[in-house]
Amino acid sequence: MAFTFDDRENSETAGRLSRRDMARLMSLGAAALVLPAGVGAATRQAAPAGTRPQRAIGPATAFRLSSNENNYGLAPAAIASMHVDKVIAQACRYGGEATGQLTQALAKAHGVPPESIMLAAGSGEILRAVTLAFTAPGKALVLASPTFEAPGRTAQMTKAEVRAVPVTATGLHDLKAMAGVSSGAGMAFICNPNNPTGGINPDAEVAEFVKAFRAASPDGYVLMDEAYYDYATDPAYATAIPMIAKDPKVLVSRTFSKIHGMAGMRVGYLVGHPDALAIVRARTSSGTLSAISAAAALASFEDQAYLANQKKLNTEARAFTRKALADAGYNVLQSEVTFIMVDVKREAAVYQQMCREAGVAIARPFPPLTNYARITIGTMDEMRKALPLMIPLLSAPAKTSAQAALGRTGAAFDALALDIYSC
Repeated sequence: MAFTFDDRENSETAGRLSRRDMARLMSLGAAALVLPAGVGAATRQAAPAGTRPQRAIGPATAFRLSSNENNYGLAPAAIASMHVDKVIAQACRYGGEATGQLTQALAKAHGVPPESIMLAAGSGEILRAVTLAFTAPGKALVLASPTFEAPGRTAQMTKAEVRAVPVTATGLHDLKAMAGVSSGAGMAFICNPNNPTGGINPDAEVAEFVKAFRAASPDGYVLMDEAYYDYATDPAYATAIPMIAKDPKVLVSRTFSKIHGMAGMRVGYLVGHPDALAIVRARTSSGTLSAISAAAALASFEDQAYLANQKKLNTEARAFTRKALADAGYNVLQSEVTFIMVDVKREAAVYQQMCREAGVAIARPFPPLTNYARITIGTMDEMRKALPLMIPLLSAPAKTSAQAALGRTGAAFDALALDIYSC
């Protein structure tokens, strides 16, 4: 099947990729340009031979579409906050003043008192601390399958029972089924929008779940992971933060790793009742957020026009990517976020390895959806160049199971990232 891009899809990057262009891109392979993480696509340039930065784990790739990072990088305001003179002035100080300012800004934006905001070095630490606080033997964790895996793995460490409920055929949380297994649970974890499937559960459904969960588990807590909240466009979707006023055992986590492009700077926060936050704080390390990270986060948070444009750019590139894959004959789950899941009609580990060999890094498999590949949405320019490498591989001869194992080994970096960060 010939695969071309019509120049009407996006006037900013008009023009078709010729077969010569595709051949040139295919030749990149493992020797392709390695893009340093966290650098905006608009400012990336090829480094001189012998000076290119290398990733610590995993092969070199031309297109990094595996960890749900924001390939546009930091907002200009965040970069300005880290000019050399400002960094030097802050480097000798603890982060108290900067984190206090960020806390005040977040509290005002969310309509809660500052005591209801808890900052941490990334939302990964928050998810771990909340799970440690509220799960234990006899206090089960209820969650979807698949979903972001950190809470489930942490609960296993506490010897808590993990009650995993399969997602629906469209990749959404089956909230009624989850409520049905919530009796006596210590905690329910709702990742909304869900990672890795990308879909959202409407606000009304979430509210009904919280009500049913509270009836089944009066002492249990509900953690809502809203890492991708800023990207969602469905009007039926809403934050769960207002629920906290009615139910003090509801908590909401957010991160600066996604729309703010700060995955490497580790800034996350938790919104909840002060009594609940006090329990969580006992499981965290205090003072782990640097003054520099907090200042950059505040500058980014205040630049709402930039964030709105980031949302627009992602929406356009996501629709473009989804259409290209659907037109090629592959089912793509509905997504409201910075990634999609596509049924590749074979083991996702096999397809992942094939993509890596072509210079494109995509995510590892997410059981039980082992035939679905998760692909991060990069910039429009990146997607226009990466898709002609990826789509022909969907109909290429599948590799053997032994070769698929190589894909799982090559995905070690992605698995490690998912263990640590809210990707």
